Amino acid sequence: MQHLSLEPGALEVSDLAGMRRFFETTLGLRVLVASDTGVTLELGGGENTQVLMLLASHTPTPPRTLNLEVDATSFPALRRRLEDCGHECGFVQSWEGDNSTSRQCAFRVVLCRMPEGHWLRLTAIDPARCASSTREVRA
Repeated sequence: MQHLSLEPGALEVSDLAGMRRFFETTLGLRVLVASDTGVTLELGGGENTQVLMLLASHTPTPPRTLNLEVDATSFPALRRRLEDCGHECGFVQSWEGDNSTSRQCAFRVVLCRMPEGHWLRLTAIDPARCASSTREVRA
């Protein structure tokens, strides 16, 4: 999983324990560091570890959208987890693009309203689902 935005990978939250539980339980993210004022979660491992920080806030913050990319094989299970999260997710919508001949073809997206009104957009690109492109080359 990786962060797909130029915005910082941090969310200010009022209910730190609840949001931590959402990311740990629903998305299966691993906690790297936790304190009373924040939690750092691992988005991806290997050579390019990326993190998501949850920062405790005592004042309401405007809702933000967190954009994450997941690999195509992980997407179906994560989509089901979001669809099954019940009252924690007030809104979940998913869509897929099929038979695209563009380089960013066969995308899958799920949009979820997380606790506290923040939004999560998970995206996966699945090249195996792309339409084959047959172009005639003329000399």
